[in-house]
Amino acid sequence: MSFLALLVHPIQIGHDPVYLVLPLLAAVAIVYKTIRVKYLRDLPVQVLILWGYMAIGLAVLTAALYVLGEHVA
Repeated sequence: MSFLALLVHPIQIGHDPVYLVLPLLAAVAIVYKTIRVKYLRDLPVQVLILWGYMAIGLAVLTAALYVLGEHVA
């Protein structure tokens, strides 16, 4: 299957791929902190802090948009 065929007919990974957000956030945190950390020994702690910060922020944003969508619309 070519790349252009994937754009027309994407691969289905399921109806609710929300569980894939956490590994995506971890990958983003690892890449970002690998570039930005000053000492490499601080990397695991910094990645966990950033991952938690992003996960909690995304959960708060999701809840806010849910409440906004349910009560305003």
